[in-house]
Amino acid sequence: MKSINASELPSLDTGKVLLLDIRSREEFELKGISGSVNVPFDEISSGLSKLPKDRPVYVLCRTGDLSEEVAEILEDRDYDVYNIEGGYAAYIAHLASIGFQT
Repeated sequence: MKSINASELPSLDTGKVLLLDIRSREEFELKGISGSVNVPFDEISSGLSKLPKDRPVYVLCRTGDLSEEVAEILEDRDYDVYNIEGGYAAYIAHLASIGFQT
């Protein structure tokens, strides 16, 4: 399975890739990443048909564990998919390490 480090998130062009946030709606609405699409983990089976296959899909959860599971499911369905290692928590830690206030 392909993956990227959460520190690479800011360089993703959401016009060319799909950033799929599988955290809960509440978490997403509180602190979602601009340009990302929210399909909560508990809705993923019904939401798969809505995901485009014409661009890479980068999957994000809180810690990187559930996104790895979803990435495997998408990979089995022939998506060009990447897991975001460490998830949203690692992304926030990266932003803090470079002095960005969240």
